[in-house]
Amino acid sequence: MAQYKSTISIVQTLLQRELFAFSSRTVADLFRLDKFQTARLLQRLERDGLIARVERGKYVLLGLSPEQALSNPLYLGSCLAAPAYVSFWSALHFHGFTEQAPRTVFLAVTRRKNEVVFRDIHFKFVTIKPASFFGYRREMLAGLPVLVADEAKAILDSLSLPQYAGGVAETAKALRNAIAGQSLDIPTLVEYARRMDNHSLSSRLGYLLEMLGQSTGGLDAACGPLRLDPRQPAQGTFNARWRVYINVSQQDLFPEGVA
Repeated sequence: MAQYKSTISIVQTLLQRELFAFSSRTVADLFRLDKFQTARLLQRLERDGLIARVERGKYVLLGLSPEQALSNPLYLGSCLAAPAYVSFWSALHFHGFTEQAPRTVFLAVTRRKNEVVFRDIHFKFVTIKPASFFGYRREMLAGLPVLVADEAKAILDSLSLPQYAGGVAETAKALRNAIAGQSLDIPTLVEYARRMDNHSLSSRLGYLLEMLGQSTGGLDAACGPLRLDPRQPAQGTFNARWRVYINVSQQDLFPEGVA
């Protein structure tokens, strides 16, 4: 029985099944243990530094190299909810579109989940519509698997909810950097935006792409007026084509220019 197996053997089984995050119920079912045996086994694994408890009844696998996992906040974040993928400011930084490293790890989820603090790291779970839950891929980060928004989706998630990406100005700079570095496929960006079916997002994206001299074909403007930065008042120039109040200065949006 599992309670007589070595902790190393238990960890190897979890690794083979890619159970990088798991619940006490999962362990009980996998090794056919009752709740008391499960509790003892988890205590052994935690005592040996092979797992860490992140929430009540939920654990993350640290394995034989615990620092490899503990020093990888994106991996830890991706273990805390399912389905979930790293996005917003965290994904912008992952792709090198922004030098600003957020202190919080941001993840997109389809079901509401409260913020988690684990070993002084804050994990923020941002609920999005199931229809918008796409555009991510599996990346290996320091030898550990992480689901991360791809380049286009990282931009769009951030532009749709800029409060989780450092604001519209930070997202605009990330968009410019992505285009300048030829890391972004504009047709994919537009296709994703249409698929998300968010006219406010399309208006913001259309205005920024136009400012950067990029094609905006396929993007539809919002019906009613909106603010480029939803957190700021409706002031500044009104762009009639995109139905957007430009309430952020061009200097803040593109401090290095648009060329």
